[in-house]
Amino acid sequence: MPILRYNVLLIIYILNGINFIIAQDPSDQQINEQFYAALSLYNSGNLDGSLDNFDKFLSANKYNSKTTAAEFFKAKIQLKLKQFNQFKFNADQYLELYPESNYIDEIRFLLTEYYLEVANYFNSFKEVLSIIEETHSGLNEERAKNIGDGITAKYLSDVQLERFYSSFNSEKVKSYILLQQGKCLLRNGDTYDAKNIFRELINSYPQSTEYEEAKRLMDSSYDSNLATTASTVIGVMLPLEANSAGEYTSQSAIEILEGIKFSVNEFNKDRQDKVGLVIRDTKKDANQIEEIRDEFVSYNSMVAILGPIFSTEVRVTLDEFEDYDIPIISPTATDDDLTNLSHNFFQANPSFSVRGRVMAQYLFYSENKRFISVMNSIEGYSPILASSFINEFEGLGGKVVKRESFKNDYTDFTAPLSRIYADSLLIQGIYIPLSNNSVTPLIFSSLSNYPIKLSLYGNQDWFTAKGFETASASSNNLAFTSDYYVDFSSEAYQIFSDQFVEITGKDVNRNVLYGYDAAKYLLTAIRNTEPGRKNLVEKMVSGLVSSGLHNNISFDSRRVNRFLNIVRYRDGKFELVDKFRLGQ
Repeated sequence: MPILRYNVLLIIYILNGINFIIAQDPSDQQINEQFYAALSLYNSGNLDGSLDNFDKFLSANKYNSKTTAAEFFKAKIQLKLKQFNQFKFNADQYLELYPESNYIDEIRFLLTEYYLEVANYFNSFKEVLSIIEETHSGLNEERAKNIGDGITAKYLSDVQLERFYSSFNSEKVKSYILLQQGKCLLRNGDTYDAKNIFRELINSYPQSTEYEEAKRLMDSSYDSNLATTASTVIGVMLPLEANSAGEYTSQSAIEILEGIKFSVNEFNKDRQDKVGLVIRDTKKDANQIEEIRDEFVSYNSMVAILGPIFSTEVRVTLDEFEDYDIPIISPTATDDDLTNLSHNFFQANPSFSVRGRVMAQYLFYSENKRFISVMNSIEGYSPILASSFINEFEGLGGKVVKRESFKNDYTDFTAPLSRIYADSLLIQGIYIPLSNNSVTPLIFSSLSNYPIKLSLYGNQDWFTAKGFETASASSNNLAFTSDYYVDFSSEAYQIFSDQFVEITGKDVNRNVLYGYDAAKYLLTAIRNTEPGRKNLVEKMVSGLVSSGLHNNISFDSRRVNRFLNIVRYRDGKFELVDKFRLGQ
């Protein structure tokens, strides 16, 4: 609470947290003369002189009929003079000391302006909502809503608006937030969610002033309007599996969508020509994918599609879109033959054969290894990894000395490892791609029987393997490929994580980063090429590199991401060795 200085002897009593000041009473005429003298300076544009006079007025007089007005003008002048610290302190004190003042709305408008000045758009909008909730003036409510319209249109995401919705109880605030959230979703091309928001507003707040506009937007054909008016639109196809209430139920798809939307919002922040999203739920249903195709191919402004995320859905999608030149990027599908099905398909998550080739090139070029043995499971994707590794390694000039195999139900690895260790003086390591990491404690147990500790190499199933601590000598020789590695201490990740949590109220996880990095790559390509799908495809196959948080992304004519992380285990920790790019 500020200290008030007076020209006469003061006796200050503290009562209920408010300063009550006993002083000599000047006449009402003197008070009015002092106040209007300060106000006259303000009206004439002499802000410094006016501020000095209002300070003197407040110091010379105890609380009177002009005190709250003087405090208001003092705060207003400080904001105009960009004395932000002094303004914020006095504005907060005003709200605390004079909650019943006629100037409360105006102080909140000043706080709205202040937060805009310092680029704190979240709190600026919060002040707008407080005015709408508390004002007794219809004009001030309308004024606040107009200001709020501008803030949401330029600076806020639908997820931030969702957080506001749960923070206020007033129906007139909630209906206003829902309208803004629906409009925000429309601007981002998410017509499906927008309709659900407008439907909620119409059903929950039929008496609200926002009802008619929500109904108009709900009934209008804004899907087609978006496609014809937006210069660039990205389609999103994910198995969100909405229920009868329109709520998405697939957690992994929701998280990937959050990453995509955050990336697009980040990209659009400072751009006049916004990129829109048209988000559709595949529902893991071929008929639904066919309907989405009919809609998407009608959008001339749609430059690319993000999704689906499962290889099975990708196959259906590629078949449906076979006759249309729309590039399709899956953030997570990994099957090996997908790019063979369509020249328009791009695989942001490396296929299994690429993963085997990456490890082969890394060992040959980076670790200068020439003699390697291989031990793989005969089940799952392990044989694909092993075969692609062997073909690439030997094609480079290396030699695979021995290849052993096992079943995932093996309980004893003595036999295959003994045959490999028969050449222990020749080989420089063992490549062990897994398809089931439950066998790793048994592998480590068998390895501990051999005094020579060979380097071990594998795939990312080793990331979640067990038994490292029981065989530290062997596990400390382990390195493997992974499509996912995050340096949590890096500045880039810290900035991203802080912003994501602040805006969405949710934590960053693996799926979020799959969606975010795939969208970031696509937006990078869009930013760096001329308009049109053909130009976009040419840019994408040119080797353009996008530095991702979980993995880098780059394509060539084969349209499979060429980057993988090389991760090493050392003394209980996983360390990034390299973001390795596959050569030709």
